[in-house]
Amino acid sequence: MVQPIAMTTWLLKWLDVRMESGVDVAGAALEFRGSMGWGAWLLWTLLLTAAVYTAYRFSPPHLSRSRRFLLTTLRSLFLGSLLFLLLRPVLAFTVEGSVRRLLVILCDNSASLRIPDPRIAREDQVRAAIARNLADPAGGLAQSLSPADAQAVSRLPRIELVKGVLESPRMNLLARLQKHFDLAGYQFGGVVADLPLDGAIPATNTTASAAQAGSSWANHLDGRQSATALGDAVREVANRKRGQPLAGILLITDGANNSGSAPLEAAERLRSEGVPLHIYGVGLTAPRDVIVASLLAPEVTFVDEELDVIVRVRGQGLAGQTATVKLKLGAQEFQQNIAFSGGGEQVVTFPVVPQTIGEMEIQASIDPRSDEAVTDNNMKKQRIRVIDSRINVLLVDQSPRWEFRYLQAMLLRDRRVNLKCYLVEGDPGIARVEKSPYLSSFPTRREDLLKFDLVIFGDVDPRFVTPTQQEYLNELVSKFGGALLVVAGKRYTPHAYRRSALYPMLPVEFEGGGVEAATDANASDKPIRLELTSAGRSSPMMRLGDNELKSREIWQQMPPVYWVSRVSRPKPAAEVLMIDPDPARESRFGKMPVIALHQYGLGQVMFVGTDNTWRWRRNSGDAYYSAFWGQLVQRLALPRLLGGNKRIQLSADRQNYLAGDRVTLFGRLYSLAFEAIQEPVVKGRFTRKGQDRQMGAEVLMRPIQDQPGLYRGEFIAGVPGDYQFSVDVDPASPLEFSVIEPQFELGETAMNEALLRQMAKATAGGFYHEEDLHKLPDLLNAKTEKVRSPLEIDLWSSPLVFLLLIALASVEWVLRKLSYLK
Repeated sequence: MVQPIAMTTWLLKWLDVRMESGVDVAGAALEFRGSMGWGAWLLWTLLLTAAVYTAYRFSPPHLSRSRRFLLTTLRSLFLGSLLFLLLRPVLAFTVEGSVRRLLVILCDNSASLRIPDPRIAREDQVRAAIARNLADPAGGLAQSLSPADAQAVSRLPRIELVKGVLESPRMNLLARLQKHFDLAGYQFGGVVADLPLDGAIPATNTTASAAQAGSSWANHLDGRQSATALGDAVREVANRKRGQPLAGILLITDGANNSGSAPLEAAERLRSEGVPLHIYGVGLTAPRDVIVASLLAPEVTFVDEELDVIVRVRGQGLAGQTATVKLKLGAQEFQQNIAFSGGGEQVVTFPVVPQTIGEMEIQASIDPRSDEAVTDNNMKKQRIRVIDSRINVLLVDQSPRWEFRYLQAMLLRDRRVNLKCYLVEGDPGIARVEKSPYLSSFPTRREDLLKFDLVIFGDVDPRFVTPTQQEYLNELVSKFGGALLVVAGKRYTPHAYRRSALYPMLPVEFEGGGVEAATDANASDKPIRLELTSAGRSSPMMRLGDNELKSREIWQQMPPVYWVSRVSRPKPAAEVLMIDPDPARESRFGKMPVIALHQYGLGQVMFVGTDNTWRWRRNSGDAYYSAFWGQLVQRLALPRLLGGNKRIQLSADRQNYLAGDRVTLFGRLYSLAFEAIQEPVVKGRFTRKGQDRQMGAEVLMRPIQDQPGLYRGEFIAGVPGDYQFSVDVDPASPLEFSVIEPQFELGETAMNEALLRQMAKATAGGFYHEEDLHKLPDLLNAKTEKVRSPLEIDLWSSPLVFLLLIALASVEWVLRKLSYLK
């Protein structure tokens, strides 16, 4: 930057040119805009000078030679200056300045900000003292604290540090930022919201307005949001300010992220838009804490059958120390000792044999320590249901394709399943072997087929399943609450059944009836990476990890398949869980569904549009493959397996909800005459267990189009506890579910410094601890881009020039009078 010299400053002042604050002169030049050239000016100037010289040469003899020369010079300068104006001289300045831009301040307001970190190290105490205005912001970590100040900050919640930084008069952060930038404040947790200003903020006094804004923003931070969508929050504020000149985003957070999109993906998007992230990391990178991260157990299990209850435990800052993991199932208690090894998760498996039938609570816990960051994350619990029956499954296929082989092996190993198989092209003799799971034919008698809870129907030639048998299958699902799982194949299913009794049962629609419609000639050579829909990501049937985020990561890394069945669209009431994202297979109805589910009568029908799921075993063996198919089998068979009123069938997507979740209920409702109810609205109520039903909240269930008797209702899960829902047409058939307090924010108590540094680096921003924050305003201002623009001043019409001409003429006139000349 070129600073204006004293002469330039004086000249601009005398030319009455006003420069805005922050604008400097980078260069100056004299230019000419007239039609007269320099040669003509010089010629006329010489001629006029000669004429003046001649005139004064013949002046009276009493005029001295020096006075004659001075008068000649003044007259020549005056005439030459007049001619100079014909050149139209212009002073051309180049000025540079910065455009005042917007800086977004995005503050984390989630529950993890209420964690009172145990600050034992002196450096951590100094950082907290800087934030709370108890230490010099520029003094670094070497400065000392009084015992009283060290004690005062030893267990301060993170939210208090954020408030201190916003309000600190010594750091004066907001006022220094407001000097160069416009500021906009937002808060986020699960959603983004404005940080409002309380009262009128003065616009003229920068320091006062910034101080009041900091105090106002701090008053609205309470750490009450139950989830953190870090990636979504960054995207949202960038979208809100798109089109405005952004200096960047100052992100104040501990780096927790337990919902929404991946933060690094959001950072990559900001990099492409040229918006840097400057991140103030709040909290300790390794506070001492014992975390029971998850408890994994099936929601339904079998009495006197061993099941593995998996508890994931993590100890932060406790390497080498021991703890006892306790598990309680009803009246049964178990425990195991573990030794912590760094900050990684440890998996503790409890082999448990339920001994009583019914619903009960399973709870995993570790006794709290006195030096922990928080103790609310030392326990996890879940409700399970213990039953005394097995799932009767019929697996049908044309030939032993790979999908059949792996699925059969998995189901035979599952102790919950009583499996029977029918292989059309199999040797009939295999059905006569003792204890063989094979049947010699597809069940021909109605009562034989109705014994099954679930039929898995593969790529079967329609000639081997008669229309009567298909009608029996229809009755099993629609009237007796059974389930049908259709696994597509390249030869027959589903396209060969276009005009059969099976087609109306399917949750998808397709065109054409030929087998050729099922097959893409090149499909076996091209990898297809399937994608979960939003419904699939939240569905327990598709969950392969401890939580939705972990499950999504597993699905993203799943090997591709090499064939999918072509279908047109899902039926109106179907729920699509997985799609083929390839635009080439997209129809006018959207992405092609691959896995879809809908309610059909009293039961459910699922369509799996690929026979390549066995490829998901690569690199992971049976882990994810068995989890996927085991969950499908259990979820589809449960309504029939658990019994209940066949006239009133109520279902929900899961048994356990978090407070604030949206609960979606479905009801298949029939009259006493077993005819589908056709009312426009069916009323229901949900209440806490043991509470009078009339005291519960009302829920309106409305019919689903093209599904006679099928109703849907929604409500928000409230206070944690055990609940039941029933409809007014039959209050005696309730659906039970549980609501638990969300603990997303306590699943990870350490500040995720590695993630925050990655985000800052990806956007060419910076990561800051408390001792670095005082540098932020200067760093941001130094990165501000300068804008150059021209500024031209017409000298030929400037009053200053005419004053100079008048001065020359006046001096000559005075000298002439003193010389007694006219």
